[in-house]
Amino acid sequence: MRVSVIVLAGAGIVFQGHAQEAAVKDPLVFEVASIKPTPPEERRGIVHQMPGGQSYEAIGMSLRAITTVAYTVTDRQISGGPDWVNTDRWNIEAKAQRRGTSDELHEGLAHLLEERFHLKVRRETRDLPAYLLSVDKKGMKMPVHDAADLVHEPIGGRFQDGELHLSGKNVAMDYFAFFLSRALPLNAVDRTGLPDRYDVNLNYVPEGRAGSDGGAPAPAPVDGPDLMTALRDQLGLRLEKGRGPVPFLVIEHVEKPSEN
Repeated sequence: MRVSVIVLAGAGIVFQGHAQEAAVKDPLVFEVASIKPTPPEERRGIVHQMPGGQSYEAIGMSLRAITTVAYTVTDRQISGGPDWVNTDRWNIEAKAQRRGTSDELHEGLAHLLEERFHLKVRRETRDLPAYLLSVDKKGMKMPVHDAADLVHEPIGGRFQDGELHLSGKNVAMDYFAFFLSRALPLNAVDRTGLPDRYDVNLNYVPEGRAGSDGGAPAPAPVDGPDLMTALRDQLGLRLEKGRGPVPFLVIEHVEKPSEN
């Protein structure tokens, strides 16, 4: 079975892996935050953490897309809300007074949405068909990340000669399962039992990758491992179909924010 995963940064969403819990216990809050409707002429669409670990930026993104980042869920794990949650685009600039880990920045962004959009969500867990992420019988092959190092680069990737190169540092396995879920047809559920954070480097050939304009025919086949083979041979992990608990967010209340 071949399953493809695309570079999520190309879709306008840049994700960063979980960091270790910071020594500072006070929640990270974005003291300075601007939320405005996206100008009609703006064609960009991206939401990402800015360099320095203190800021989040969104340009031309729907509240639904921003919510997937803040709460670490896929689009199919969100339900409810008015139509404008999916269609209206927003520009957000948010900065905290101190540097935070990726986890803290996610939580800060969620708090900002709850405060400014009056977003209220209900959490549910549903037992559904899923890909189960487990350790291969030959053992895990990822290096354990230094627990003292809280700073790390986003999980991201690049195409080169038809092969996708993914890398991430300080990655928890539940987050890696979520990252894979973004492009898999089903959510991935972490069943590895691995307690640490790891440095992940994965190279493989996605199946049927379309051209850069999204409508061109797929390029000629490239010789290289598919995702399942690469996970097993390079990381010592396996993805198998089964059933597992998938978290969901139900939007119970939301309001458009006032301009600022």
